[in-house]
Amino acid sequence: MGVDAVVFLGRSMLREVVMLTAPILLAAVIVSLIVNVLQVLTSLQDQTLAAVPRLLATGAVLFFMMPWMWRHLAQYTINLLSDFHQVLE
Repeated sequence: MGVDAVVFLGRSMLREVVMLTAPILLAAVIVSLIVNVLQVLTSLQDQTLAAVPRLLATGAVLFFMMPWMWRHLAQYTINLLSDFHQVLE
Protein backbone atom coordinates (compact mmCIF):
# COMPACT_ATOMS: atom_id res chain seq x y z
CA MET A 1 0.00 0.00 0.00
CA GLY A 2 1.42 3.32 -1.06
CA VAL A 3 1.56 6.58 0.78
CA ASP A 4 -1.20 8.03 -1.40
CA ALA A 5 -3.60 5.26 -0.40
CA VAL A 6 -2.85 5.77 3.30
CA VAL A 7 -3.38 9.52 2.99
CA PHE A 8 -6.64 8.95 1.10
CA LEU A 9 -7.92 6.49 3.73
CA GLY A 10 -6.96 8.83 6.56
CA ARG A 11 -8.57 11.82 4.89
CA SER A 12 -11.81 9.97 4.16
CA MET A 13 -11.92 8.63 7.73
CA LEU A 14 -11.47 12.11 9.20
CA ARG A 15 -14.16 13.47 6.88
CA GLU A 16 -16.58 10.82 8.14
CA VAL A 17 -15.74 11.59 11.76
CA VAL A 18 -16.44 15.28 11.19
CA MET A 19 -19.71 14.48 9.40
CA LEU A 20 -20.89 12.23 12.23
CA THR A 21 -19.90 14.46 15.13
CA ALA A 22 -20.82 17.86 13.66
CA PRO A 23 -24.54 17.79 14.61
CA ILE A 24 -23.73 16.82 18.20
CA LEU A 25 -21.05 19.46 18.62
CA LEU A 26 -23.18 22.11 16.94
CA ALA A 27 -26.09 21.44 19.30
CA ALA A 28 -23.79 21.59 22.34
CA VAL A 29 -22.27 24.89 21.19
CA ILE A 30 -25.64 26.50 20.48
CA VAL A 31 -27.11 25.43 23.82
CA SER A 32 -23.95 26.58 25.63
CA LEU A 33 -24.15 30.01 24.03
CA ILE A 34 -27.82 30.39 24.93
CA VAL A 35 -27.24 29.27 28.52
CA ASN A 36 -24.22 31.55 28.88
CA VAL A 37 -26.19 34.56 27.65
CA LEU A 38 -28.99 33.75 30.10
CA GLN A 39 -26.48 33.37 32.91
CA VAL A 40 -24.96 36.75 32.13
CA LEU A 41 -28.37 38.39 32.01
CA THR A 42 -29.56 36.85 35.28
CA SER A 43 -26.20 36.80 37.10
CA LEU A 44 -26.59 33.10 37.93
CA GLN A 45 -23.20 31.41 37.81
CA ASP A 46 -24.13 27.86 38.76
CA GLN A 47 -22.14 25.22 36.84
CA THR A 48 -24.99 22.71 37.00
CA LEU A 49 -27.22 25.18 35.21
CA ALA A 50 -24.76 25.19 32.31
CA ALA A 51 -24.07 21.45 32.16
CA VAL A 52 -27.56 19.94 32.38
CA PRO A 53 -29.10 21.66 29.31
CA ARG A 54 -25.99 20.85 27.29
CA LEU A 55 -26.22 17.18 28.26
CA LEU A 56 -29.94 17.09 27.49
CA ALA A 57 -29.42 18.70 24.08
CA THR A 58 -26.59 16.30 23.25
CA GLY A 59 -28.73 13.34 24.26
CA ALA A 60 -31.67 14.58 22.21
CA VAL A 61 -29.50 15.09 19.12
CA LEU A 62 -28.01 11.62 19.56
CA PHE A 63 -31.50 10.13 19.94
CA PHE A 64 -32.88 11.77 16.81
CA MET A 65 -29.76 11.55 14.63
CA MET A 66 -28.72 7.99 15.52
CA PRO A 67 -30.57 6.28 12.61
CA TRP A 68 -28.89 8.64 10.13
CA MET A 69 -25.53 8.15 11.81
CA TRP A 70 -25.82 4.35 11.66
CA ARG A 71 -26.82 4.42 7.99
CA HIS A 72 -23.99 6.81 7.14
CA LEU A 73 -21.43 4.72 9.03
CA ALA A 74 -22.71 1.48 7.47
CA GLN A 75 -22.50 2.97 3.97
CA TYR A 76 -18.95 4.20 4.65
CA THR A 77 -17.92 0.75 5.88
CA ILE A 78 -19.50 -1.00 2.89
CA ASN A 79 -17.77 1.39 0.48
CA LEU A 80 -14.45 0.93 2.26
CA LEU A 81 -14.61 -2.86 2.24
CA SER A 82 -15.98 -3.15 -1.29
CA ASP A 83 -13.04 -1.16 -2.73
CA PHE A 84 -10.44 -2.87 -0.60
CA HIS A 85 -8.55 -4.20 -3.64
CA GLN A 86 -7.27 -0.67 -4.28
CA VAL A 87 -5.68 -0.64 -0.85
CA LEU A 88 -3.89 -3.94 -1.40
CA GLU A 89 -2.09 -2.81 -4.56
